[in-house]
Amino acid sequence: MRKIRLIALKVTAALAALSALLYVADDVSARLRGKPTEQMKVDRIYSAVNHWNEVEYSIGSPEVQTCVDALLPHFGYVPCWYLHKHPIQQVSSP
Repeated sequence: MRKIRLIALKVTAALAALSALLYVADDVSARLRGKPTEQMKVDRIYSAVNHWNEVEYSIGSPEVQTCVDALLPHFGYVPCWYLHKHPIQQVSSP
């Protein structure tokens, strides 16, 4: 039982270290390229629940968002690969 716990602890520590290394390498790569950002047009769809519990949708005006050419989010921007896959964003109202 102690051996399984020790192996699980080592695997978890190795995965955490690998994840941290990946994030740092991606961040350094993005910084060396001088904040590689792009502008993309994103369409918005607003959804709201009316008093009959039906969802109503309305199309909003397109918006230009800034994204970063990296694997993970950096500088407060989402990755461009994510915006390319999700050009329509749904905004829900409470």
